[in-house]
Amino acid sequence: MAATGTPFASEDLQLSMPPAPLPPNEAERLAALRAYDILDTNPESSFDDLVVLAAALAGCPAAAITLVDAERSWFKARIGLGLSEAPRGDTFCAYAVLQPDRPLLVPNAAEDPRFADFPVVSADPAIRAYAGMPLVSPEGYALGTLCVFDHVARDFDAAQQRCLTSLARAVVTTLELRRAGLRVREMALTDLLTGIANRPAFLDALIRAVARQRRDGQPFALLYLDLDGFKRVNDLHGHAAGDAVLREVAAALSACLRREDLAARIGGDEFAAVLVGGDGREISQVAERVRRTVEEQMEAQGRTVTASIGAVSFLVPPMNEAAAIAEADALMYAAKAAGKNQVLHRSIGVAEPV
Repeated sequence: MAATGTPFASEDLQLSMPPAPLPPNEAERLAALRAYDILDTNPESSFDDLVVLAAALAGCPAAAITLVDAERSWFKARIGLGLSEAPRGDTFCAYAVLQPDRPLLVPNAAEDPRFADFPVVSADPAIRAYAGMPLVSPEGYALGTLCVFDHVARDFDAAQQRCLTSLARAVVTTLELRRAGLRVREMALTDLLTGIANRPAFLDALIRAVARQRRDGQPFALLYLDLDGFKRVNDLHGHAAGDAVLREVAAALSACLRREDLAARIGGDEFAAVLVGGDGREISQVAERVRRTVEEQMEAQGRTVTASIGAVSFLVPPMNEAAAIAEADALMYAAKAAGKNQVLHRSIGVAEPV
């Protein structure tokens, strides 16, 4: 059963003291933390259950799984706390990550010069006792803590410390399982030859773009790209040369897009992209930049490979994802039929420019 108690209010945590010293490996530690892609994610029962158990085993009214970011301590899970994050300089956990090999035990924060001036130590109800078990990644980085808080000064006995340490290891195991799942998903959605998104990832991005447009009215665009002369490279120079061309085209396509857009290889020598936003006019410019970049890079290597591109701006939602693909695919084939190495663009939802 969860421990009970009056939650500590978010307004009690205001910046008061200089930040805790930074670990000597702070840059690497932050990179390790962000590799889990967990900051600002929704609550998950696998983490929530562990803080409930930590509070009960320690006999404390509050507990949290805290991840120490660059300027804040963010709570992935919490009980008895009324806030989701706090300034890093006002948190016990910022000190706990300085010593990954041992817990931080604070029997009486009011008598500890590091914490006596913290607002939560003088608040009502006040934090008096704290125990933080560092969450240490397999690489040795302290990502944050599994921690418990109490309103009264107290010690944490050896049995409680052992239990909390075991729970901290369980938190790290849960984080590792989550990271492994992300890696599997990334591999499943990545084209292994070029390193960009594959067809399933493209379809997923398109589905989300259509749904977002129907919900918020945000326009999007599709580029469909097919290589001209690619078969000749394979026939004359072999598949290794063809693979190199595909990787270079993927890099050129990605370089012409923004971070929020998605470039994908959807099969063979066909590529596609989902572009978010815009009023339609600039999409043809992006497509032309892609075409020109591919042509210039291939010319520099003595390759007679170019790109025929169909570009469609959807200013109103398409009937469905298949209809959106059909529009871009048809324009791409029309570009090839019209002489290759060119862009054909259409905006759906407004009259074509004169």
